[in-house]
Order: sequence, then structure tokens, then C-alpha cells
Amino acid sequence: MKNKSVLLLALAAFTILFNNAMAQADDIGFTYIEGGIIGGFVNDIETSGAVMGSETLDVESDADGGGFIGGAWQFSNKMHLFGEYASLGQELEIRTDINTASGEYDVVRWRIGVGYQYNVSETMAYYGRLSLDQLELKDASVEGFNLDIDTDDSGIGSEIGIIWAATPTFHLQGHARYTAVGGVASSGSDPFETDFLIGVNGRWNLLPNMALVTGYEFGKITTFNVGVRFAF
Repeated sequence: MKNKSVLLLALAAFTILFNNAMAQADDIGFTYIEGGIIGGFVNDIETSGAVMGSETLDVESDADGGGFIGGAWQFSNKMHLFGEYASLGQELEIRTDINTASGEYDVVRWRIGVGYQYNVSETMAYYGRLSLDQLELKDASVEGFNLDIDTDDSGIGSEIGIIWAATPTFHLQGHARYTAVGGVASSGSDPFETDFLIGVNGRWNLLPNMALVTGYEFGKITTFNVGVRFAF
């Protein structure tokens, strides 16, 4: 009898949480904070004279991990402020005729801006964003080499996207964005160049105000992440 009562209580609690999560999923809002782990890789660093200097080296950059945090505040029916910060490591390999040396460097990206959203229905919304973006490569360390990878730059960014509540507890988000500091410049004196990125994100509401999040963004710096979002 006691075991049956515990089972009924657990079932009731699960039903309440599930129903609340369904109700929360119907609200496509832009007030939240999120964070988690992020991985990614940087393309074309070996071709950049501004980053690698005048030395001709056989360089390969591979993916590693880091962390991210982001958030937004909806201050009117259609407007919100937002910010994102991510720091991830990159493995660096330099090959010579006689040996291969391994090391690492860090990639730091952040952006802050303002957004506008338009709710098409209870389950779909379009949005657009304007932002100030910054990209930094720093703290390179490879044994036997004196690398001076320490450069940063900032510029304007923009983003358009769509959010769809595919089910009562699962949201899908797709976006395309432009940034003036999207990747390592393959030529010229500037360290970075513009880029257009395409991304997709998913959110699964576990509790009324908490969701698991995951995302993938393809560009000259490609990233993928997993984390938790708290909505308010």
C-alpha cells in the first residue's frame, strides 16, 4: 500500500511538471539566461600573415572545448536586448621536416545587441537582431616556437531567424547571420574578415522554466554546444 502511494505521488508530480512544461513551451519569449559547454574549430589560421607572422609554417588547427553563456531581456512586446560570450580552446600542431610540435591557443567571441521579434502565431515567431561583435585569438603556446597569436577586432553583426514550437515541449530555431569579424582572414593585413553563418538550435523543456539546449553553427569558425536555459 505504501509503495502504491509513493508511486501515485510520483506520477502526480510528473504529470504536473509535464503540463507546466507544455504551457511554458507555448510561450515563445525572449527573456532567458543560458550556459553550457561549447566546441568548435577555426579555419584558415595557417594562411593568415596577420596571425602567423612572416614565418612559413606547416600548421594545423583542431577542435577543442570551452564554455558559453548568453541571455536576453524582453523589454517590450516586440523588442529585446541580448548578449553572448564564448571561450573555447584550439589545439595547434606545427610540423617540420624532423618533428611535430603540439600546443594550443584560445578563441574568445562575444556580441551584444538589440532584437525585434514578430509572433506569427502561438507556435511560431520571426526575429531580427543587430549587434556589436568581437573576436579574439590569444595565448598561443607551442613548445619550441615563439608564436605571437594575440589579436582581436570588433565590428557590426546582424541576424535573422525563426523559432517554431514543433511540439508542446520542443522548440526548433534556425538562423542566418552576418558578422564583420567572422573568421581568420586568408590574405591582407587585417586579422579577421566578414562571414555569413548558418545555424540551428533545439530546446527541450524539462520544467516550466528550464530547458536543455543544443546548437550547431556553420561558418569560418564552426561551433556546436550543449547547455541549459532558464526562461523568465
